[in-house]
Amino acid sequence: MLESVQKWDDALFLWVNNRWESPILDPLMTVATALGNGGYLYPLGIALMLVFARTTMMRDCLLWTVASLAGLLVEGSLKHLFARPRPLEHFSAAIRSHDIHVHVLGPHLHWFSFPSGHATTAFCAAVLFGGLYPRLAVPAVFLASLTGMSRIYVGAHFPSDVLAGAVIGTLSGWFALRFVWPRLPERWGGIRPVAKHPRENNDAYKNAAP
Repeated sequence: MLESVQKWDDALFLWVNNRWESPILDPLMTVATALGNGGYLYPLGIALMLVFARTTMMRDCLLWTVASLAGLLVEGSLKHLFARPRPLEHFSAAIRSHDIHVHVLGPHLHWFSFPSGHATTAFCAAVLFGGLYPRLAVPAVFLASLTGMSRIYVGAHFPSDVLAGAVIGTLSGWFALRFVWPRLPERWGGIRPVAKHPRENNDAYKNAAP
């Protein structure tokens, strides 16, 4: 099972990394991969809150923190648990014998490949901010997908690393929206459950149609 996954990973990695290599795509993918770096993405998230969350800044900062920490905890734990070699290490013998070429942009990484931290962070942000500010949902998911693809293009991750990171990030953002947000105090912008029947809420009952 693992061997078949690795073969699929190898083939798809080399197809994206080699076939897509282009001086036109290099700067685009360099920027895209930087969007998954917390050093760039967290300040960008704060900037988005300043624009879209003027009255709910405390809520959104807290949700962003919870979602990010959840994603980092899971991603970091799995990285050390699997200790999977990166593509450069995996293909090292073939690279030295010039049987395989790996296009690398940025640092030459060798260890702790699974899952992708950049993909985790990018998809966590996309799901969270897409849920908080619906108008950003489509561009956020597009940019997160581009970030995930860029990790293969720059030679840093296998496709399954990116897929796993995307799943972890998506679940982290969803967890913050689904389970943390409704439990926040009302003064922080928490959502209060709506009564199931108008008679359970005096205001709703008064406004209900006869």
